[in-house]
Amino acid sequence: MTMIDRLYVWTSSDLNAVNLPIRAGQLRARLDNYLLMIASQLLVGILLCTMMWDAVAHSVLLGWLSAQFAIHAVEVYYWWRYRDRLQSLDECRAWRTRFIVFVSLVGAIWGWAGVLMFVPGDLGYQALLICVILGVAAGAVTLNPVFPPSLYIFLALLILPVAFLNFAIGDRAHFILGLLLFVYLVFVMNAGRGLIRTFEQSLRSEWENAKLVGQLVQQKQRAEQAQQDAEMASRMKSQFFAAANHDLRQPMHALAMYVEVLKSGTLSEQTRATVRQLERSVEVMCSMFDTLLDISRLDAGVVQATFEPFALDPLLDKLRGEFAMLARDKGLSLEMESCSGMIRSDPLLLERILRNLLSNAIRYTERGGVTVTCRLVDEGVRIEVCDSGIGIPPEHLPHIFEEYYQVSNRQRDRSKGLGLGLAIVERLVRLLDCRIQVSSTQGEGTCFSFVIPARGPDVMMANDSAV
Repeated sequence: MTMIDRLYVWTSSDLNAVNLPIRAGQLRARLDNYLLMIASQLLVGILLCTMMWDAVAHSVLLGWLSAQFAIHAVEVYYWWRYRDRLQSLDECRAWRTRFIVFVSLVGAIWGWAGVLMFVPGDLGYQALLICVILGVAAGAVTLNPVFPPSLYIFLALLILPVAFLNFAIGDRAHFILGLLLFVYLVFVMNAGRGLIRTFEQSLRSEWENAKLVGQLVQQKQRAEQAQQDAEMASRMKSQFFAAANHDLRQPMHALAMYVEVLKSGTLSEQTRATVRQLERSVEVMCSMFDTLLDISRLDAGVVQATFEPFALDPLLDKLRGEFAMLARDKGLSLEMESCSGMIRSDPLLLERILRNLLSNAIRYTERGGVTVTCRLVDEGVRIEVCDSGIGIPPEHLPHIFEEYYQVSNRQRDRSKGLGLGLAIVERLVRLLDCRIQVSSTQGEGTCFSFVIPARGPDVMMANDSAV
């Protein structure tokens, strides 16, 4: 690449489709400060001509000032007409070209000021002129660190003419002065370059952050849509099972009846053994099917709680009669404390909760027993179902209410159920406006508890029975 090619790439800011957002930001910032820069240069130009009025020909000063006004008027016209056109690559390239042309003309006008207003033999006016030029250069660096080509071109055209003029005079003082001007040019260009890099980096960070935010918003929208689709599919599945509840249960019950008919006939010992296996399989299948339908109906919102006052003791007596034999067959004790108060809740849902908890407790207990307690606490009536079974490892406790989660059935033996019992319990407890808690010690047992509120719409204590 030749020096001319390198200079073109350097001054053009390498404007392309890849860096368009950054370059467009630079150009937009330049346009935002455009009127301020024009006004400040016009003001400084007027003050400079005023100070040089007695030392330089009036025609030169007025001609120079007129040229400055003319080029700034053209700049204001283009700014007013095209200031909002920075959306496309072609529009940005058009503004880049305008900036380079305008800044070249303005820089040349100011550079000619250093030649036309240079008063030979009068170091005072020369120093005044150089101070104004250096001030304009410093202002350009502070007001315009946004578009590199315009800054570099303007500084070079502003300072180099007066620097070369000092070199041309040739004496020692002017040679040093020209050298200082050249050093100052390098210094302000380097300072401007640092400001340009800082501003460009801020634009790049802003653009990358906006891009990242956009990506995150899109990912969030996709995730929310996927979640909505999954929830919709789950609801549709649950609604289907809930609606087909009767039609799906009927053939299962008929199958169980056919097994009973087979058992009542005259069968060989081998056939009877086969029928017993078939009976166990049907029982497991019916149990699994009932469980699936139960949780589907809960998810579909078909099951609703109906609160009414009722005595708790008859319910516990009923459950004691059902589970006493099952516990005795395993060599376990089953104890249920008496609860004389009346509660206001849904008796059917509460029965299903206790039935599931008792079934689980007996299933996973090999020695000791199961205890159901009922206590009056500040919040209401606290019901606990505790066992002396195998317990639950601490790492499994946060997951036991999840669907299909079974701690001790890694082989997926379906005779041990689907792992939906506690998931159903958790949903039913929520329907009763309660919250279930669990504590467990591995090898010692587990205790599930929940509190039925005392004086809300859900509970009627014994001393409120007249309500």
